[in-house]
Amino acid sequence: MISKTKITIYIMLVGSMIIPLTGFLLRPVSFESLRNHSTVRILTQEGTLIGRGKNKNQTKQDWESIREYPNFVPEILKIAEDKRYDSHHGIDVLAGFNSLRSYIFSEGKRGGASTITMQLVRIQNPEIRSYPFFLRKTFEIFEAFRYEVWLTKSEILEAYLNSVSIHSNLVGFPSTSLTLFGKHIRFLSIEETVYLTVLIRKNKPSEEELSLRYHNLRDRIPYTIPKLENPNELTVGFSSSNKPNFSESWKGEHQHFLNWIRTLISIPSEEFVSSLSSELNSELHSIVNSELEGLKRWNVSNASAIVLERVPGKDDELELKAMIGSKNFFEDGNGMVNGSLAYRDAGSTLKPLLYAIAIEKGHYIVNSIFSDEKYSFSLGQGGNYLPRNADLRYWGDLTLAEALGNSRNIPAVTAINQMGVTPFYRFLQSAGFDHLKESPQFYGPGLALGVGGTSLLQLTRAYGSFPLDGVLPKIRLGKMDKKPLYFGDSMRLFSSETAEEIKFVLKDPKLRQRAFGRRSYLDFPFPVSIKTGTSKDYRNSWTVAFNENYVVGAWVGNFSGERTMDVSGSFGAGRIVQNIFRSLMKDKPKLDYHSQFTEPRNFCRLTGKLALPKCPSIVLRVRKKILLPTPCDQHSEESNVSILGVGFVYPSMGQVYLYHPSYEKETQEIPVRIREIKTLKDPKLIWNGQQEFKPSTSGDLRLPIVRGKQSLVLYDGELKKASVDFEVR
Repeated sequence: MISKTKITIYIMLVGSMIIPLTGFLLRPVSFESLRNHSTVRILTQEGTLIGRGKNKNQTKQDWESIREYPNFVPEILKIAEDKRYDSHHGIDVLAGFNSLRSYIFSEGKRGGASTITMQLVRIQNPEIRSYPFFLRKTFEIFEAFRYEVWLTKSEILEAYLNSVSIHSNLVGFPSTSLTLFGKHIRFLSIEETVYLTVLIRKNKPSEEELSLRYHNLRDRIPYTIPKLENPNELTVGFSSSNKPNFSESWKGEHQHFLNWIRTLISIPSEEFVSSLSSELNSELHSIVNSELEGLKRWNVSNASAIVLERVPGKDDELELKAMIGSKNFFEDGNGMVNGSLAYRDAGSTLKPLLYAIAIEKGHYIVNSIFSDEKYSFSLGQGGNYLPRNADLRYWGDLTLAEALGNSRNIPAVTAINQMGVTPFYRFLQSAGFDHLKESPQFYGPGLALGVGGTSLLQLTRAYGSFPLDGVLPKIRLGKMDKKPLYFGDSMRLFSSETAEEIKFVLKDPKLRQRAFGRRSYLDFPFPVSIKTGTSKDYRNSWTVAFNENYVVGAWVGNFSGERTMDVSGSFGAGRIVQNIFRSLMKDKPKLDYHSQFTEPRNFCRLTGKLALPKCPSIVLRVRKKILLPTPCDQHSEESNVSILGVGFVYPSMGQVYLYHPSYEKETQEIPVRIREIKTLKDPKLIWNGQQEFKPSTSGDLRLPIVRGKQSLVLYDGELKKASVDFEVR
């Protein structure tokens, strides 16, 4: 007889195994936890699937309810993978016995004993693949029991169908069906189901092996389907024999947006419906590639374009409708570079923002007079900045509106010099230019001419503040779980009055006619405000245009940074914007701008004062609530004074000249130019407090070069008018 002590020991041993096992089986399994690898479907506004987000395993996985599957899908799956699925409890004992027998008595042949539940355990616990065989199988068996305790058969089947690896990095029937067949899982056919099911055992079989497996399963199911010599014919382009050449047949017009949006989507969700229009994006892609064909001979290889649209009823947001990053995403080299997000020299595109904040801060008004003359601006510590206009000419006095419309550089540098580089730098940062990491002194007054750089998305967003009455918009990218997803936050940059004044300046073709001619790609048969930009050496060509409903931007150039053959903003990017805007407006009413805060006034274009009949006049829209200047007193010379007043054009304060002893002194004389000399009755110059010079009526003269610190003082009779200090080394 067995002693009581032995019985007690046996009970304790059995209890030590049963209690932990019971505790293991009683640990709950949450059905929702099985969905943790599903990825977001990314759709266009038309509902077209353009891609998916990616999970931590870098796979694409959709999730559909078991109710969405045709009834024959789970039936075919069970016939292929687990024919006794409905009757076992996670472990198929008979299949296990057959597998063990084949393992012992069959050389080279092994029967599988893993049930669908056990396979799901492996999918959810990929780390066990590294375990020794018997330890792994033991874990699978006990975990499968636990799944069967806490989950229904339907839930286990749904989890398996949505998470089993089928093809490449495609996981689950839904994502594979969309990719291989271009259809939702609910429209899957019986033969397509057989095709996907045979791929479970081997993701990439040979054509012969695939055909053998396909017809073997076809003969076992209770459905009649036709025989196929090559089952790969069912797919829409992923088979090895019919794989499309992406670089030629598909340019990937949505891929740049798709890659960017993946970096912004962080909230788990089944679906993200973007604001992107697949129809409009394809049209933009066609326009960009068509224009680039004509620009090849000008050494232009790439372009980018963006369209933002006003959201009805929203005064602080725009919607991204199209984004083209390059001519061909799959092009070798730089095709994957998203040119709409890349930062490049902005050229003259920042001038509307510069003048807007300068007006807002009270430094200027639209009819302020600038002197477009050769001028050297001191940078401090002996440095000087000598900007030049694109045409290398000087136009003399002109209004702010004309300076902006014709994109003159010297007035822009004058404006930033008057306002200060730091205030404009801070303004740009508040307007979303957060890539400006260096100090304001690093960029200097060249910030007015775009040396700080910009991206096309950043630029079009900033220009959106003009049709939105001075409010920097947040950009709506789409909806996730019925909640909008935005890029950036909205904030007021300047007043509605300032926004409307700049908007009308950029709309008027007469204001830019002197620089761009009577007819150019900047002119439209409907109201459009437009601005171009061309960076140094013609490396970047920009154009941004807007009306009450759209903001359109384009960049043209080379991703390598190589210069083009003199392709300006008005010619390169201007052609693309012209075609895009015409396409956008072809079925829409061509209404003029609604004026709410401004009214037209007639100004003298040389004095900025209210024009009289004898004045060379110009009509500008200015805010209604403004203290108007006095009338031009019959356009006399006394009234023809620029906003800079009497002073030295050059030398500038602190400028340094270098004397070269190998050259004749006469060839190194120092040029002097005096601004507004005609307004002085008795002008004279005193050099170094001793020698007197009489300037010409044009204000020009030359001084002999002498080493050392120098000073010039300008007098009108006995009245001191201006002075400048410079140095010769």
